Amino acid sequence: MGPATHESGKKMSPPPPARTSEAPASTTLLPLTWPAALIGLLFGVLMTYVPYEFRVAAFRPLYPYVRLLGVVYLTGSIALMGALLYPRAPRWLDVGGRLLLGVAIALYWWVLNVLPGSLTGIVLYPLLFVGLLLEGIPALRQRAMLRGLAALTGTAFGVALLSVPERFPLSVYAHLAPLRPLVGLLFAAGGVGLLLPARWLHPRVPALLMGVLAVPFSLLAYALARGASWLGASVYTVLALACVAQAVNWRPRAPRTVGWKLLRGLAFAGLVPLLALGGLAAYLAQKAIEKQVRDDTRYAAAGEADFTRRYLDDSRESLYLLLESPGFRAALMSGERDALRPYLSNLAARERTFHAALVLDERATVLATSEGLEGWGFQMRELFPEAPAPGELPLSLPFTRPPNRPLVAVALPFQLDLHGARRGLLVGLLSLERLSEAATPASRRFRVQVLDRRGQKILRDTAPGAQLLGSAHLPEALQEELARPGGGVLEAFDAADRRVLAAEAPVEGSPWSVVVTQELGVAYAAITRMSAAVVGLVLMGVLMALALSQLVARDVIRRLGTLREATAALAAGDLTRRVEVEEDDELGELARGFNEMADRTGATQEELKGAVRVREEFLSVASHELRTPLTPLKGFAALTLQRLEKSGDFPERERLLKALRSMARQTERLARLVDDLLDTARIQGGRFELERQRVDLLPVLREVMERFELRGEGGVTFELHVPEHPVEGDWDAPRLDQVLTNLVSNAVRYSPQGGLVRVTVEEAPDSIHVHVKDQGIGIPPESLAGLFRPFARASNATARHYGGLGLGLFICREIVERHGGTIWAESPGPQQGSAFHVRLPRNVAPPAVSDAAA
Repeated sequence: MGPATHESGKKMSPPPPARTSEAPASTTLLPLTWPAALIGLLFGVLMTYVPYEFRVAAFRPLYPYVRLLGVVYLTGSIALMGALLYPRAPRWLDVGGRLLLGVAIALYWWVLNVLPGSLTGIVLYPLLFVGLLLEGIPALRQRAMLRGLAALTGTAFGVALLSVPERFPLSVYAHLAPLRPLVGLLFAAGGVGLLLPARWLHPRVPALLMGVLAVPFSLLAYALARGASWLGASVYTVLALACVAQAVNWRPRAPRTVGWKLLRGLAFAGLVPLLALGGLAAYLAQKAIEKQVRDDTRYAAAGEADFTRRYLDDSRESLYLLLESPGFRAALMSGERDALRPYLSNLAARERTFHAALVLDERATVLATSEGLEGWGFQMRELFPEAPAPGELPLSLPFTRPPNRPLVAVALPFQLDLHGARRGLLVGLLSLERLSEAATPASRRFRVQVLDRRGQKILRDTAPGAQLLGSAHLPEALQEELARPGGGVLEAFDAADRRVLAAEAPVEGSPWSVVVTQELGVAYAAITRMSAAVVGLVLMGVLMALALSQLVARDVIRRLGTLREATAALAAGDLTRRVEVEEDDELGELARGFNEMADRTGATQEELKGAVRVREEFLSVASHELRTPLTPLKGFAALTLQRLEKSGDFPERERLLKALRSMARQTERLARLVDDLLDTARIQGGRFELERQRVDLLPVLREVMERFELRGEGGVTFELHVPEHPVEGDWDAPRLDQVLTNLVSNAVRYSPQGGLVRVTVEEAPDSIHVHVKDQGIGIPPESLAGLFRPFARASNATARHYGGLGLGLFICREIVERHGGTIWAESPGPQQGSAFHVRLPRNVAPPAVSDAAA
C-alpha cells in the first residue's frame, strides 16, 4: 500500500517518533566565563600580592606595572563572578568585567607570549579572549564556548607536540619530556574529536572527549608547577577542572535556598573586601619591607666598602710596621738580599692577606722577594700606569702570577736617610683569592663583588666558582653608577636575565668599588612570605566567615523552614497550624503575621461555610416560598379556564370569586417575595436610595392597618394608639409603608387565632417611636442578636414551618437606618409574644452606608 494521503490528495507526513526513556538528557553547558574569571582571579592575586616573583626577562616591559595589571585582573574577575552569581545584577557589571579581563588578557598575551614567541600562550589566550567577549552577547551565551576553546587548544597543542616538539623547551617543560608523545596524542585525539560535526558523534562522546582533554591539561599544569611557572600551572589547572566539570555535566548555579543565598552573599561580601584590604595591607607592608631591603642592601654595600678599606689599610699598616723595624732598615742599608728575604717571608707568612712581598730600588729593580728572585718580572710602569691621587692608596692594576694567582700590588715608597742614600719601594702582593674568601656579614646574604674602576675587572667575588680578574658584565644602569660612584641602589636584570637588586659603594681612598647584588626573589623573600601569609589569612577569613555564617544563619534558616512548613500545611487545608513567635524581630513579625493570617483565613472559611449553608437554606426556602403561591395560582387558573371552555357562562359565581381572591392573594405574596429579593439585591449592590419629603406618618400607618383589617386573616384583632395631631418628619413614605407592613405582617403571621396586635406611636422632642406588639410564638433569646441579618429566621419559626425568606426584617433595618433611626426586637421568650420598636428622627442627615450595603 502507498503512503497515507489527505483528502486533498497530498501526502501526509509521518508522525515524529516518540521519545524513549533511553534518550540522553540534554547536557548543561558550563560557561567559559567561569574558567576565565577563575584564571583572572589567580593572576590578580599573584600579581597583586607577590609582584616581585615576576622577575623573568620576559616581564621586563610589564614589571613596573605588574601590581596595576593584577588589580585590573582582580577587578574584572570579581565583577564577572558577581554577574554570574547574581543573574539580576546590572548589565554594566558583566560588560565592565569582561572588558577589564579582556584588556588584561590581551596585554599579557602580547608581552608575555607574542614577543617572546611562546607557542602555547600564542594559541590559548586569543581563544580565551574571543570566547570571553562572544559569551557576553546574550544570543551566544548558550553556545559551547568552553568546548570550542578546549577543542581548538587541544588540536593546536597536539599537532605542535607531535610535529615541532622543540617549541616546548626543556627549560620549561623538562618534567613533560618523557610523556610528550602521549600528551600530544591525547591533545590531538580530544581536540579533533570535538571539532567533528555533532551529528557524527554519539551524544555522550563530547563529554568523554572533554574528560580526555582534562588529562593532558593536568600534565601540563604539573610540568609547569615543577618548573616553578605558577601562572602557567594555574591556567592549565583551571582548564583541566573546567574540562572535568563539563564532562560530568556540572556547573555552578545560582542558589535557590535561603541558606545557600546567605552563604553566597557572605562569601562574595567577604571575599571582595578581604581581598581589597589584604591587597592594601600587602602593598603597604611591601613598601615598608622594600624600603628596609633597599636600606639593608645599601648598608651592606657601604659595610663591604668599609671592610675592603680596612683590609687595605691593614695591609698598608703591615708594610709600615715592617719599614719601622730596625733590623729590616739595617738590612735595607746593607742591600744584602739574604738579609732582606727572612723579613719579607715573615711578612707574607704572618699577614695572610699577602701572597708575597718584595723590595724594589729606585730604578724599580727587584732587590729581594719572599720567594726568591727566580721568575720575577715585576713591571712597575705597567702595573702603576698612573700616579695615585692625593690621599689614595697606591694600588696596582690587577695581574696574575703563575700558577694563575690573581694579585694586586700595594706599593709603599721609602727613604732611609735625609740624603737619599737608600730609597725604593716596599711592595706587598695582595691575594685576591684570600680577599674573596674573607667572611663578612654581607657575604652571607649578598653576592659581593669588588671592581677596579680603571678596567672594570673583578677583584673579589663571593659567588661560588666565580672567576676573578674577568670583565664585569653589569647592567647599564649599574655601570653608570660606577662611573660616578655615589652608593646608589637599583633594580636591574643581570647577565643571566635575572632581576636583581644591586647597590654600589666606592672604597674610600682607592680606585675600587664594591657592588652587592641579590636576586630579587631572594631579596624580597620576606615580602613573598608575608604576602603568602596574607593570602592564606584572606582564604581562612573567607572560610571562617562561611562556616560562621552557617552557624549564625542556622537559626534564621530553621525559623524560615518552620514558616515554610506551616505555609504548606495551610495551603493543604490545615487551618490549625500556627508558628511560634520566638523573638521580637523581623522573623517574629513574619510569624505573628502568619498566625494572624491563619486566624483570619480560618474565620473567613467558617464565614464562607456559614454563607454556603445560608445560601443552601435560602435556596431551599426560596424555592418552597415561590412554589407555594404558584401552585394555587396554577390550579385556580386551570380550573377557571376549564370551566370557561366547557360553557360560555360560569354560573358558580361564588366559587369563581373565591378563586380569584385566592389568586390575588398569592399574586400579592409572590410580588412581595420578588420585591424583597430585588430590594436585597439593591441594598447589597449599593443601589438602594431614599426619596425623602415632608410626610405625616399617621395616614401611612392607618392605611397599613386598614389593609390588614380588611383581609381579616386569622381572626386577629388590631389596636392602634396614635396622637390626635399629625406626626410629621422628613421621610420616604413608601419605604415607611414597607417597614410597617413587614412588622404588622410578621405580628399577624406568628399570632394565634383571635390574638391581639397592638401598634403604638409615641413622640419625643426630635424623634418618634413606633411599637408593634403581638401575643404570638415569641422569639428565643439566642435568635434575637441575628434576627435582622439577611436570610435569618428565629429557630422556632423555622421549626414550625412558618413561611418567609428571612429578608423582611433585614430590609426594615436598612430602611430605618438609612433614615438615621434604629430598630430592635424584644421578647420575654417562646410563647410570650414579641415587640418590635422603631425610632425615627424627624429631621435626618444623610446617613453613611451600612456594612451590609457595602
